[in-house]
Amino acid sequence: MSGIIYIITTGDESYVGSTNDFRNRINKHKSNIYNKNSENYNINLYKKIRENNGQYEINIYEDNLSLNKKELCIYEEEVRLLLGATLNSIRAYRTKEQILQQDRDSKTKHKAVRQERSAVPTKCECGCFVRRGDIARHKRTAKHIKRMISQEQNETVKHLQMSDAE
Repeated sequence: MSGIIYIITTGDESYVGSTNDFRNRINKHKSNIYNKNSENYNINLYKKIRENNGQYEINIYEDNLSLNKKELCIYEEEVRLLLGATLNSIRAYRTKEQILQQDRDSKTKHKAVRQERSAVPTKCECGCFVRRGDIARHKRTAKHIKRMISQEQNETVKHLQMSDAE
């Protein structure tokens, strides 16, 4: 099978794709444009085509490529970057270093979000305000235990007073 790199243009934006079965791939693109049940219906490319009243153009950038799937994806990514295609939702190929860097960036971002969330003051059942991330540790402290015992005693006294009033 020979590989093909193709470009879909709508308005002033473009998408770069690659395939070994051009006719089937184009039919999938056409189906995804208007098929609301497709999981790809809301991808940028198809949204943009619908915004442009269904107007788009498909051109073959290069065909008869004797490349395996990985090589074809690498070449597609090079063409995407070269042409500045903005409608691709994901990269066709990432190096191991790019994958590792993205993982590090993601972990750093999520760590910051977790730290921010855990710093939010939360009112404990004993009445103290404690950082959300420290609530479990707080519940093991003598202060918390004393306050809870005191609350239980106060509730018992109130209950007894209510019983006596009846």
